[in-house]
Amino acid sequence: MSAVLECHEITKRLKALLDGEDDRESKINTIDSLLVEREQLLPSITPPYSLEERRMGKEIVLWNKQIDQKLAGLKIDIKRDMNGVSKTKTTVQRYTNPYESMQTDGMFYDKRN
Repeated sequence: MSAVLECHEITKRLKALLDGEDDRESKINTIDSLLVEREQLLPSITPPYSLEERRMGKEIVLWNKQIDQKLAGLKIDIKRDMNGVSKTKTTVQRYTNPYESMQTDGMFYDKRN
């Protein structure tokens, strides 16, 4: 199988995976393994290209733009979830010990003789 055809198949699987609604953790692991596999394959793609390989190359470039957009959206979702977890953590911590973070700035005791 030619390197262009293999890269086309891997890119097609990446696009299909990102279009689907699977478990995010397993999706990320699969995406990572597919990207590593494709990265190892890219140096073996060398000219001259046949007409079919050129067509597949154009399709790969088009799909890659869509994949980049979906990966950016996935990254934003993960950041949003991480921020939500940290906010929840601080809220729970304030609820369990409300006097821990009291500030005493600006307070003084007036001592008169």
